[in-house]
Amino acid sequence: MKNCPMSSDSSHSTPYHLPTETTPAFARTNTQTIAQRVALLWELLPDVRAIGELCCGDCARQWAAYRQAFPAASYRGLDLAPHIVAANQAQGIACICGDALDPATLRQFLACDVLFFGPPLSQGCDGHNLLAFHEVVPTYADFVRLLWGDLGYQGTLICICPNTATMGDVQRLYTQTRAARSDVNLRLLHYSYATLTGHDEVTPLRLKYVELWFSTVLPDVWEVREMSPD
Repeated sequence: MKNCPMSSDSSHSTPYHLPTETTPAFARTNTQTIAQRVALLWELLPDVRAIGELCCGDCARQWAAYRQAFPAASYRGLDLAPHIVAANQAQGIACICGDALDPATLRQFLACDVLFFGPPLSQGCDGHNLLAFHEVVPTYADFVRLLWGDLGYQGTLICICPNTATMGDVQRLYTQTRAARSDVNLRLLHYSYATLTGHDEVTPLRLKYVELWFSTVLPDVWEVREMSPD
């Protein structure tokens, strides 16, 4: 299968944590977290017109949920693994193959008023060997500098971070973001709790993700919100 184009910037030489084609059980987003994202979009950005998901993985659940909640909004994904992109496309999802740190690739998503950036948070996307915030590749700092600073994105970016992300990590990324663009605000810190895995296995209630809602259209509130299944 043809490889996806990657950024030619030598500063991004750290290997990405990609699933292999022979490893079907790679991590995917659980339905409870997706429902929380839908609720937050309805509350904060009800007029969303276009949703993009970068490093989307198997995004069939997100695609279906956003289509149902926002039937007038378009959805498109980006992933670096060709077999994942092919599987998404086979389900009718607009998904392209490429590197989120490649400027030419990322420009194709600038028309989206909402972007989710969810780089792999575990080794090989296995959902078990979790990475610390500073170990995630592509890095959040590299991405926000490209998106906000170099490409001048206007809209809302949701950075999906590991559950170990600290307030120090958040403050550092906020500072890096403001250094790239002084008008980008941090509206929300969403702590997503769930009782299901991405494969619908029942677990005790646990923190799955820390999601940072950066935006040029929402105020700089730094609201902390913990959400659990109903």
